[in-house]
Amino acid sequence: MGLFSTADKLKFKKVKEEDCVVTFSVEVPFQEYNDQTQTLLMRFQQRAKVPGFRPGKAPLDMIKKQFSGHMKEEAFDALIRKHVPEAMKELNIQPVAVPSVEDVAYEEGKPIKFSVRAEVMPAFSPKDYTKIKVTRKNYAVSPDELKKRIDDLREANARLEKVGDEAITKTHYVVINYEGYQDGKPMPKAKGENELVDMSSDQTLEGLPEALVGMKRGETKDVPVKLGGKDTILKTTVTEIKSKILPPVDAEFAKDMGFETVADLEAKLKSVMEDENKHKTEREVSQQIEEALIKANKIPLPPSVVEAQLEHMLGRLKNQLGLKELTEAQLTDIKPKMLPRAEDEVRISYLLPAIAEREKIKALDEDFKIELEKNLEAAETEAKKTELKNMFDERKDSILAMIRDRKTLAFIREKAVITEA
Repeated sequence: MGLFSTADKLKFKKVKEEDCVVTFSVEVPFQEYNDQTQTLLMRFQQRAKVPGFRPGKAPLDMIKKQFSGHMKEEAFDALIRKHVPEAMKELNIQPVAVPSVEDVAYEEGKPIKFSVRAEVMPAFSPKDYTKIKVTRKNYAVSPDELKKRIDDLREANARLEKVGDEAITKTHYVVINYEGYQDGKPMPKAKGENELVDMSSDQTLEGLPEALVGMKRGETKDVPVKLGGKDTILKTTVTEIKSKILPPVDAEFAKDMGFETVADLEAKLKSVMEDENKHKTEREVSQQIEEALIKANKIPLPPSVVEAQLEHMLGRLKNQLGLKELTEAQLTDIKPKMLPRAEDEVRISYLLPAIAEREKIKALDEDFKIELEKNLEAAETEAKKTELKNMFDERKDSILAMIRDRKTLAFIREKAVITEA
């Protein structure tokens, strides 16, 4: 075929291949461009509204003069839509994102030329995925860790009780009524009743806890704070003082937690913590395997796929933080930090299918059924089960890919050289 492939004097040519980016050129005969503009000229004439002429009856030379720029743009767009897919098929280019057209060259009477930049999947052979050296660290549940878990349960089940005639300290919870004043005038929106203040934690209004220390129930005090950047006085009345009471670890506490005895509660907590430690160990093993795979396979990546993964990660971060959007300043700070992880996740997404193909690892329909059944067992209602079935039907290919990757990781783990720590 040579450098060029031809079809009705069309010319397609690969110009450059670098990592995951292929640049190719397209030449379209001028006659095809001319035919396209003539068709467009006729269409413009039909819909153009020109003063002094009935619709569709304006002279073609007037239409051409008035709309030549628009027709040229539409002609170029039509040629691009038609011939870029032809070129990619002819040159065996399979893009992973929408190609971008660059450098459209036009000269009267000469072929229309433009170049196209297409991102493609990396071409590579996976290596060094067997006999990966892994250290598996097993974690035991220490008495101190078990005590902390019980203390966390006590904290979660703590209650507040009114104190006697005590002065407020940093250990109390305080109920206040307040009203804000600026320049001696009351602020209608700076007003609250029965507001609970945790004296041991930071407050939105700096200086409030410090001012409350030493006050007693029923006392009123003018507290200087900053509100909206302005000096403000909060006329604050203490209506109640409370202490946090932690339940004792006794039979009653165990029963409240659903167990007969404290020993039963501790045994269950220890079992849960042991399972958590096993999952932690397995996560660390998987992480070491992925890190080894990435280190041994420095494959190039399509930029747009990395960018899409980065945006996906940023979306997850927004949800975790409960934010609608991240500010430009936050993005400028976070993106460079998250980029390496995005690249690693994309690299793994290419490595696992490549290893699966080499090792002939596949996800079967039986695997799909088992995965569905496992999810259905966890569904609490029939409506949820129906939703799951529909989701599995719609996303069958992606779920099969997930199962295949999981089986591939299991294969790599079986082949790994694991040292117990």
